[in-house]
Amino acid sequence: MTKIQKSFKNVQIKSNAGRPIRSFGDWEKYALPPERKKMHWEEGRSACELGRIWTASGEPAVPGELTRLLESHEGTRGILFRTGITEHETRLPFTIGGPRCHDLALQGEQNGSPVTICIEAKADESFGGTVAKELLKAERGAEARRREQAKRRVKARRQARTMFPKRLDWLTRSLLGLPAFEDDKLIVISPAVAELPYQLLSAIGGTLIEADLQKARKAVLVIHEFRTVKTEDANLDANANALNRFLRLLLAANKADVRENFELESGQIIGPILITDRTIAGPVKIPNSVPLFIGKIRTDLLA
Repeated sequence: MTKIQKSFKNVQIKSNAGRPIRSFGDWEKYALPPERKKMHWEEGRSACELGRIWTASGEPAVPGELTRLLESHEGTRGILFRTGITEHETRLPFTIGGPRCHDLALQGEQNGSPVTICIEAKADESFGGTVAKELLKAERGAEARRREQAKRRVKARRQARTMFPKRLDWLTRSLLGLPAFEDDKLIVISPAVAELPYQLLSAIGGTLIEADLQKARKAVLVIHEFRTVKTEDANLDANANALNRFLRLLLAANKADVRENFELESGQIIGPILITDRTIAGPVKIPNSVPLFIGKIRTDLLA
């Protein structure tokens, strides 16, 4: 039996709450927390289709698209999958809430060394709001909490406010070497980062931190795209453009050799990328010694 064949078997998947997932029915019941299931579980959308393809054989097995992607690069060839957790959360610094939520976080090994593989599933959903929009949303949330405290006449130890600006600044400085704000009070957003998809910043930061927590020797982030009857090709193209713009900035900021018009194609994986060692204030540091690989695959249900 080859390593590729072996990688299809014995993948133990659990929900974030620890429930074993042994079939598509289990995935539907347990993969998403109840509050997220109401909003995100729908045929033709990413959460449902990710579960369907991972259980297509009747039990959890690595999709062929993912195996072929990893086998195409010498840096990720021969990875054997062991375990996975749906909707796994990785804590990011600054604020207790708002962790990075991986659609599927997998642990495997390559030549005896641990590897972390995080999957970001997309139908044609965007990569979340831009940095500027997410900042505005966080500020509005904090303002709503302040009004609620005033309404209830609650004497809080500290005024309700958002720590999101600190997290944002920590992410952009750590990953891109760019301040997120033009002022020391973290109020005026920098035009250099304002239109970046925040979800990609948190996905890469969360993948690297998760790999560090798992003592993995390599970190892999894979965008798994689904084209279905519910998707619009224009939205898929917009996602591709957003991803490519972000990757060009990330690669250039971390001294990777990248051409000006670089585009990540489906079935392609790039790396290793080593995040430049930067002195950034914060309780956690983005690991700069863990090689990062970023790949993209597509499952086309209309082909």
